[in-house]
Order: sequence, then structure tokens, then C-alpha cells
Amino acid sequence: MNLETRTVEFSDLETRADADGHHITGLVAPFMSSFDTGSYIETFTSSTFDKSISERGDRIPLLEQHNNNNHPIGMSVEWNKSAEGLIADFKLAPTPRGEEARALAAEGMVTGLSVGFVPIRNKTTSSGGRTHISRLEARLDHVGLVTQAAFSEAKVLSVRSYDPDDQELVPRLAKWRHLLVNG
Repeated sequence: MNLETRTVEFSDLETRADADGHHITGLVAPFMSSFDTGSYIETFTSSTFDKSISERGDRIPLLEQHNNNNHPIGMSVEWNKSAEGLIADFKLAPTPRGEEARALAAEGMVTGLSVGFVPIRNKTTSSGGRTHISRLEARLDHVGLVTQAAFSEAKVLSVRSYDPDDQELVPRLAKWRHLLVNG
């Protein structure tokens, strides 16, 4: 099977650095949102990546633009589901590339997260003369920090460089806090 990628756009960034470094948190796969690949319409279900996350959720890398020729710029540390989709928290590498990624995201110069996956099990239907593929299960290979997004409704919720629970410093993160709990 071939590795495929799907991208989601993010906005409303906050930054935080805590004892374990810098993090990027975002919605990586919106549930039941449609993406037009050109050849077909695609959606992710709420369980598409469950097996990958249960088997290797702490080893899913964050890459620059899906570039697997370089070392990752971060690694997943937490996964949660919300009504909107799958939310991931990535610890950024304490390297110049990790810091550059944090700065570009914090400044709004990088606008998306993108899942790299291998389809395992699909449900295919037809509607209005178009093929619709619902991804029931897929192996999540990596997430890419990218400049172009496929799913416009998804958002990175924070690029953290301070305490996300401080209501005075991060009032915008507080409005998104409900998305960071299991949905």
C-alpha cells in the first residue's frame, strides 16, 4: 500500500514552554469532514487511527512538509479525541529546526498539519456521480507540519511556550481547552 497524506489548516495560536520544552498541539484529522482529492471524496471516522495510536502513539513523528529524509522536528506525546476530530500534542525537538518550526507556527507562517497514512480498511460509496471513500482504518505513519492545508476547518490549538492554564496569559487557549479533553 502507498503512503498518503492529508493536510489540515490551523489558526488561533498560543505558545508555551514548560519543563519539558516547546510543544505544538493541533487537530490533525477532522472527523467526518470531506476532502476532495480530485479523484474522490474522502472522510476520516473517529476510529480511523485508533490502532496506530494504541500501538505506537508515543512514537509518531512530526516532520517538516512530510520530509522523511530528515530527522523529525518533534514527537507525539499525547492524543485526544474531540467532537471535531483527533487532537495531537507534539514535543518539539530542542534543535534549531525544532525552534524554527515553533517560530514559524507562532508567527502564522506555517498554516497546517497533515497526516501521512497507509489505508487499511475503507468503505466506498457513490454520491452524485462521485466516489466517496470513508477511511475506517489506516496506519498513521507521521504528521507533517506544512504550509498548505486540505481541511480548512481544523486548527492547531497552540504552540506552547508558557503555562496553558494561566487565564491571564493565554485567554485564547482557554476558549479551546474543551477540545483538549477526550471527546
